[in-house]
Amino acid sequence: MAHPFVLPLVQCTNLELVGGKALGLAQLMAAGFPVPPGICVTTESYRQSLETSGFAQTAEWEKICALSGAERESALSACQERIRQVDITSLTAEWKAALQRLDVPIPARWAVRSSATNEDAGRTSFAGLYRTHLGVAVDQIDDAIKDLWTSLWQQRVLQYSVERGGDHAVPSMAVVIQSMVNALASGVAYSIHPVTGRSFYVAVNALPGLAAPLVDGHVTPDSYVVQIGTDQRPVWIRRRILANKAQRLIVTNDGLRYDAMPESTQSKSSLSDEQLFELGAMAKKIEQALGHPVDLEWAIDAHRLWALQARPITGVRPSSELTNDDCEWSRANFKETMPELPSPVGNSFLELFMDQHIIEPYRRLGCHIPSGLTSTRIFHGRPYLNVTLFHLLVAQLRGDPSQLPEQMGGEPLAVAPAVRPLGWLAFIQAGIVMLKEMRRATVHGPAWFAEMKTMAKQYGPQQVGALSFDETVRRLDDLSARFQIRELTFGIAGGVAQCLQALSLFLPRWLGSDWRVLSNAALQGQGTVISAQQILRLAEIVDIARREPTAEAFFNAEPWNPSEFRTALKDTACLRAFDAYVEDYGHRGIGESDVMSPRLADNPQAILSVLRLQIGAAPFGREEVLSRQERTRAKALTEIKRRLGWRLDRWFTYRWWYRRLCRFFALREANRHHLMYFSTATRTLLLHLGDLLVAQGACDARDDIFFLTVQDRADLVSRKSRDWRGLIRERRAERDRNAAIEVPDTIRDWESTTASSRLSHRSVGTESLFGLPISAGSVAGPVRLLRSLTDWSRVKPGDIIVAPVIDPGMAPLFGIAGGLVVEMGGTLSHGAIIAREYGLPTVANVEAVMTRLKEGQWVHLDAAAGTIHVEPGL
Repeated sequence: MAHPFVLPLVQCTNLELVGGKALGLAQLMAAGFPVPPGICVTTESYRQSLETSGFAQTAEWEKICALSGAERESALSACQERIRQVDITSLTAEWKAALQRLDVPIPARWAVRSSATNEDAGRTSFAGLYRTHLGVAVDQIDDAIKDLWTSLWQQRVLQYSVERGGDHAVPSMAVVIQSMVNALASGVAYSIHPVTGRSFYVAVNALPGLAAPLVDGHVTPDSYVVQIGTDQRPVWIRRRILANKAQRLIVTNDGLRYDAMPESTQSKSSLSDEQLFELGAMAKKIEQALGHPVDLEWAIDAHRLWALQARPITGVRPSSELTNDDCEWSRANFKETMPELPSPVGNSFLELFMDQHIIEPYRRLGCHIPSGLTSTRIFHGRPYLNVTLFHLLVAQLRGDPSQLPEQMGGEPLAVAPAVRPLGWLAFIQAGIVMLKEMRRATVHGPAWFAEMKTMAKQYGPQQVGALSFDETVRRLDDLSARFQIRELTFGIAGGVAQCLQALSLFLPRWLGSDWRVLSNAALQGQGTVISAQQILRLAEIVDIARREPTAEAFFNAEPWNPSEFRTALKDTACLRAFDAYVEDYGHRGIGESDVMSPRLADNPQAILSVLRLQIGAAPFGREEVLSRQERTRAKALTEIKRRLGWRLDRWFTYRWWYRRLCRFFALREANRHHLMYFSTATRTLLLHLGDLLVAQGACDARDDIFFLTVQDRADLVSRKSRDWRGLIRERRAERDRNAAIEVPDTIRDWESTTASSRLSHRSVGTESLFGLPISAGSVAGPVRLLRSLTDWSRVKPGDIIVAPVIDPGMAPLFGIAGGLVVEMGGTLSHGAIIAREYGLPTVANVEAVMTRLKEGQWVHLDAAAGTIHVEPGL
């Protein structure tokens, strides 16, 4: 049976007859995708037309393959000329008749495109090697057909065919003729990332008008990356890089024409978000229908999105494994315990700690961590937490990762990754391992905490002052070894998370929508959270000072000189109580997880200024604090019991988990409190090491030691030759540059964010702001912006403190402040626990609140609802 010369596109099912492009279009049409109507002039017409003219294509192809250089070029040119002279009069009548039979209005202009038998194949695409004619009039189609036939006989085609195809088989050329799309925008979409192969991205390039300049590589298009969710639907525009587009190519009745773009639209996006989502969905559906990733050419006219071509993506291996660049990152958790700009040694220790004591235990539980993923990353000197990774870990352990933003702070994931939970046997094994970690913390924690406090006394400035360089290094190594053995953070954090996961399963059903408010209130006044106890200790000092005329006179003196406190308070009970407080809490500080950060004991005047404010304020002693906390807690527990009703099983279940949660909360804060003894001891040894390095001429200042990482210190100790002073100068200069750069709290697209070195928070006018309720209560007062320790003296009783995070070192201010609002923080943060323990109305996760509220503005804080309303005119 003779093969047809012309076929409707929908009937193009034979590769050898219609070529790769026509076959792909037919497959798209069969799957229900919108394809511009058209026909295919088959390879049979090509072969017969050449044979009739006396052109033996197989013989000519084989002869040319045997040639090289100028001889091959000359032979190819001769073949092209012979093909142009072929008479296709009879073929013309056939394709015209076929166009007439299309059930569409006949357009004035057509697209005439190649469809070779070796084109758009799985291993070889031949993309861009053959020619395409757009905006062709009917009387120009014959010439366009023959030009496409000649494009088969090019040196670049022959070379690509041999090098990539691996053989010398002669290809044939079919031609696709389709109605032109009057494109408002067009371009290319890859159903996987064309560079990394990530299967959860659709990469899009787009231009206004026709995409020919884009396909030809003559212009820079708008570039987008659309992220695909686990259901294969687009979820957000991950990346958007817009080019300046001075002109666009359009089709008219007279052919193609470049139109100048209005200046106001040159930098605007070629596509709306809705169009990008539609395009991303189409690309993934085509990929699913064809069974392989696709390179999709598309166009959008006034009516719809059209698929113009879908070829297999070659040279890129699809992958669903995450890399760091695919993850979402947050400063939450780190930001509240590290300074705004941590030191190099602080960042390096943080990375080491996270890997050894957080991520490695998850591996022991059986969790899969994709190769190359890390828990932390540094951007402009600030550490970021891999939120995507922790979502993966929690979900693998069959927990609820949606609670992570509430517990750790920060924003929810924009896109949740696909997760395969542990099998039930592996899950049970992980549970047994985790229970052992929790028991280890509860059994050994108190003794090890006491040992840490004793250890800190052994490493005071007076104790280490006479140590030699080598002795100091040995003490640091010994300290590190003791820390490794006694680290309990993972087991304690697991205990807290277990309790919260359990309570979140039944409390919403048993208590109602305000279950979190009740639960938080019930956690007040335990008296077991060591970080919160310092507030009571300060209240005790205030009570003592009010009973001692000498102490009261000192604190109320005008002018006040806190540097003379030891002389002024000599032999007073107030000074003894103050020294006891400093002994127990002086190792704490702002940004205390960084050993470079000063401790409260280094600047006792900050605490003295807080005491002065409290002494000058209305009486507010320790007993009143305890009484208020107890009333709040009792009221919450009574309400919880009332709502649980006659179901005693529910009450006993709640009480069991409630007590367990209280125990692990107390352990969590005790662990942090005593880890700071380790941090302070390390700081003391490092500063002494810095003094020794200055004496040796290796450093210029003792705090230069904080600009060397953990690995640097190892190299320094091993006497590795390096310009340490030069390295430190470079890092100091880099730190100064980083200090001038504003960074976002959340990074959803690391590559795009790091491409810009100057980021700023948005500034918003007067409005109602919203955040995450941390500790319930309602209060009104003036805003007091708190950026550093130097701002403490400005805080007055009743002020609403507004800060970047709930830093645990701020606890002494909680006895003065009326409320607290922060940019980041979670219900499990250390500062949140203290604020809740004290009953301070607190709201976290209020985006850019440091710039959105102004110093002295009067605000009403409803912490139960998580709202901050700025009072107008005040």
